[in-house]
Amino acid sequence: MDDVVLEGEKVRLRDWRPSDLSSLEDLLDPARPWHKTNGPYFGTPAAAAVASTAVELTTTKAERPDPRAGLAVCDLTDGRLIGRVSWYWESRETDWRRMGLVIYDERCWGGGFGTEALRLWTTYLFSRTDTLRLDFATYSGNPGMIAVGRRLGFVEEGRFRRARRWSGGVHDAVVYGVLRAEWEQLNPSGRGPA
Repeated sequence: MDDVVLEGEKVRLRDWRPSDLSSLEDLLDPARPWHKTNGPYFGTPAAAAVASTAVELTTTKAERPDPRAGLAVCDLTDGRLIGRVSWYWESRETDWRRMGLVIYDERCWGGGFGTEALRLWTTYLFSRTDTLRLDFATYSGNPGMIAVGRRLGFVEEGRFRRARRWSGGVHDAVVYGVLRAEWEQLNPSGRGPA
């Protein structure tokens, strides 16, 4: 199977490479600010993220899943690893897929990198599956992810009030989703909203 490379104006989503491991270890440092916004979902993520990436790196091209379970997010200008996109089964039996996005490199926050990465990833997943919808879960303490979803036309589908104690506060858990028909209407070119 060919390598997956999805390119926008700011980011490139691509298969993981062995050279990514050293950058990933630095980006997963517990002192990095992204832990404060994604903490309720990862706990101690460094070991798990490195382990899952190592599995992806040791999978032969012929064994790679289609669609990919995750891709590296790289800055298009210099090729630096800045994050990851992923998806997993919320319920395989009912064809319910949930996506994830993390921009680890705080220097890229607020610059449209996450928006473009999620746009490319959503378009890719709809093009490689027959799923009727995609969603992501976050919480009210992550306004950046909420803004990304809204910007792309995702709809708040669920809010669980005061569900997460984190970082000295109590936050709502939220789920944002988009239907295939909505995505296609918003993105007739297949590129997704800017």
